[in-house]
Amino acid sequence: MKPVVWAAGVIGVFALALVSVAIPLNAVAFGMWVPLAFLLSAAHAGALGVALFYPRTASVVACVAVFLLAVASAGLTVVWPVSVTTLIGQALLVGVLGVQQVWSVGLLCWGGGVVAAVAAAALVPHDVPVSGNLVLFSSITGGVFVVALIVQQWRQISAQLVRERRLSADEHAKRVIAEEKTRVARELHDVIAHSMSLINVQATTAQYRHPGLDARIAAEFDEMAAASRQALSEMRSVLGVLRSTRTDGELVPQPGLERIPELVDSARRAGVDITAHGTELLEDREASGIAGIAAFRIVQEALSNVTRHAPGARTEVRFSRSGDELTIVVRNGAPEGAANAVQGGGHGLVGMQERAAIVGGAVQFGYLDDGGYEVRAVLPLREMSDDSRELG
Repeated sequence: MKPVVWAAGVIGVFALALVSVAIPLNAVAFGMWVPLAFLLSAAHAGALGVALFYPRTASVVACVAVFLLAVASAGLTVVWPVSVTTLIGQALLVGVLGVQQVWSVGLLCWGGGVVAAVAAAALVPHDVPVSGNLVLFSSITGGVFVVALIVQQWRQISAQLVRERRLSADEHAKRVIAEEKTRVARELHDVIAHSMSLINVQATTAQYRHPGLDARIAAEFDEMAAASRQALSEMRSVLGVLRSTRTDGELVPQPGLERIPELVDSARRAGVDITAHGTELLEDREASGIAGIAAFRIVQEALSNVTRHAPGARTEVRFSRSGDELTIVVRNGAPEGAANAVQGGGHGLVGMQERAAIVGGAVQFGYLDDGGYEVRAVLPLREMSDDSRELG
């Protein structure tokens, strides 16, 4: 609503300026009766003022005013049948109507004004040449109308491009998040399937590894083996949905805590000025496999963000332990080449938060006072409690 009010204010100012010039010009220079000059000038300029809200009414009033102004000034001026103020007012009105969605009303206003001027020239006796005046009036108002149509089309195309870009950005964000969730689900499957396979093997071989088991205990082991086999079968079905033929390369052991130093070394070889502290705390073979994957992916995404958004920045990776919780801090200084930094959509940060939430942890990130950036993750390394197992 605000742009319409702003446009109405600007047009109203033009209408007041036009009527303040047209009234004395029509009354003094063209010899009109003062009340008639006031009425016709106000009607023609007023049509411009109400064009945004009542376009058809404004068009009709303006065309009638063009005819009456020409009739009232016949034989009194050499600029006939359309005066300068009438030409300016009609051109502005045609332009306003042409820019609006109801461009057909603008076309009607242009044609009606030309017909009104021609009709006045044909019906009223006069001693001055009118062809040049009519051609000038038709050409100027017609040119303004064409320009208005071009502006209208440009506005529509620009608005459509903005809408399409917004939709494309939303779809891209949804696709990236969905891909990240699918990747997390695959990795969860790999870890859980490994554990379930161990349970199945142990349950199946229990009676052979421990001869003389009670029959009831052996039966329970058999039930556990059958249940684990069924769970594995169902998980293979899920895996078939999650993986496509193009993801066969992902059927490898998922990275964990022990591979984070390799990740840091790889970033260092790629040119990142990086220092690492506390990597010896990552040698924990009893840590949850899911937590290890989450830690690896969080460090991987944080270092990737440094490479993309802060090229040349000094980077520090620090690991610390408090009980069974691992704290990861990836901090970089202000980028040296910020102007050439690759811009991203921030979906990797969302993926970090989702991975941390799966294991009951949390991730915080934000800019530092010196212009750098910090990612801080706190991850439990042991098995989560039942209340924190939900994946949302």
